[in-house]
Amino acid sequence: MLSRSVSLLQQLAKTNDSRRYLSLKQLNPIINRNLAWFSGQSTKKTFGERLKRRLKNFLIVTVIGFGTYYGVSWGAVPLLKHIDTEKYEVVCVSPRNYFLMTPLLPPVSVGTVETRTVIESIRSLIGPRVKYVEAHCVSVDPKAKVISCNTDGEQPVSRGDDVKTILIPSRRAGGSSSRIIKDSARVRPSFDMKYDILVVSVGSENNTFNTPGLEEHAHFLKEVLDARHIRSAISDAFESAMTPTQTPAERKRLLHFVVVGGGPTGVEFAAELAILVREDLQIYFPRLVANDVKIALIEALDHILSMMDKQISDYTERHFHRENIDVLMNTFVKEVKQHEVVVQLKGSDELKSIPCSVVVWATGIKPRALTNKLREIIGFDIQSNRMGLTYRSIFTLLFEEADAERRGTLDLQQFRALVERKITEFPQLEIISKSIEKAFEEADKDKSGTLTLAELHSALGKADTKIRALPATAQVASQEGSFVADLLNQLKDTQSNNYEQQNLKSFRYKHMGSLAYVGGDEAVVDFTGSKPILDMFNLKPLSGRSAAYLWKSFYLTEMFTGRTKTLLAFDWVRTQFFGRDISRY
Repeated sequence: MLSRSVSLLQQLAKTNDSRRYLSLKQLNPIINRNLAWFSGQSTKKTFGERLKRRLKNFLIVTVIGFGTYYGVSWGAVPLLKHIDTEKYEVVCVSPRNYFLMTPLLPPVSVGTVETRTVIESIRSLIGPRVKYVEAHCVSVDPKAKVISCNTDGEQPVSRGDDVKTILIPSRRAGGSSSRIIKDSARVRPSFDMKYDILVVSVGSENNTFNTPGLEEHAHFLKEVLDARHIRSAISDAFESAMTPTQTPAERKRLLHFVVVGGGPTGVEFAAELAILVREDLQIYFPRLVANDVKIALIEALDHILSMMDKQISDYTERHFHRENIDVLMNTFVKEVKQHEVVVQLKGSDELKSIPCSVVVWATGIKPRALTNKLREIIGFDIQSNRMGLTYRSIFTLLFEEADAERRGTLDLQQFRALVERKITEFPQLEIISKSIEKAFEEADKDKSGTLTLAELHSALGKADTKIRALPATAQVASQEGSFVADLLNQLKDTQSNNYEQQNLKSFRYKHMGSLAYVGGDEAVVDFTGSKPILDMFNLKPLSGRSAAYLWKSFYLTEMFTGRTKTLLAFDWVRTQFFGRDISRY
């Protein structure tokens, strides 16, 4: 492994392309630093400094690791693992029979981690105490409390091997495993299922923002099949570029990879792709890597990783510059074509074309079709807010409850009592509770000193429109899933909506920090918002190898089972010793 790394650095130093690689004199400190890293020695740090740093790293990894160990999945799995199955008969309906560790899809797409490492059977996660049905829920009837599930040929169940559909069926007499076989094993007749309590945890899907050509010509990074398609496309691009008759311009287009989205997913994929090129493809395609390979990261905002501390954003941008990743900020994608991406700079009317072969769309999510259909069934006049459940349909009941004297109006004291009494049941009222007098005065349009039913609608409606959605991350979903399970376990009367009487607390999100891998055995960690951790250890944003240790420790502890933990550890070791598999399959 040591000789391999030195050989790669020497090859980089010998390249004639001075615009993309450093000179031998500039590479000397990098070589020395990597030699010290592999040999476990340091040319600058004393023994005491090294010991102090390692103890600090161990403390951080241990605390964060144990703090997140039990949050091993997103929304549905924590719910299924923690719900009291002696109190409830639990049925899980899902179109795929495995759970996916989506944050590790970027390394899967380049071969650092294998696909079987990031998936785990739902049945092995929840055990026999929960009944699982592989089906696709297509409709919900809240009044009748019935869900309708898939029919054959409509919304097919994910089989996991659909990648074969992109291959031409073999016509060889002896047969081939790559053929598309139309057997009768997958039969999904439609059915209805009644329920008492329904938990919808279907996640989200990619948002294309109606960008022309995106669905046809860009890769998403949301499912296992997406990662496999990207891995095949990268191999296709390099093998196509090796065709003797390719023109120089076509080679450059084939080896230009565009990543759209400067969030954690886009940043991590760009970093993984750069490592694949530098550590593995450089060995087999040295001339192509030296002269033609280019990676571009497009971000609409003025910084990548904008949700993190600005120091993190600045560090990542500098690191990407060293990794030869072009970061195009304040740039909007206007159209995706088969051979190019059309972009527009912020503040400019000029459209620019970027020739490329592979486009990975890693920005934007939206609700799935079932979520939108549920909103439609409930009624947009009732469920008007896309960020959370509204309570406009019970405004009249709240008004009648507060108007004990049946005067048809509420004074300030009644309004205050209503807000304070219902804030546990409706957390949105916390916005009004901070300035009750101001909210009352703004709603009292006729300045009568009282609120009518219509004016109460206005006051509470403003609170509803100010709902701020929590970030759509695995960390949030995991806490929400555990919260719903605990809430259901505490319910004494499942038919009652009086949560205050049952002494149930509302959900409170606890942020534990954000992580992103930026390549080169380096990562970034932002503890902004995780106040308990900051107060306890006085931790600041981390970057570099220390953050990479924490990143790997975090995801190792977050893996669902001992099997996937072991597979992930072995994948990392395999990659370090033997490199990545660059074959297409």
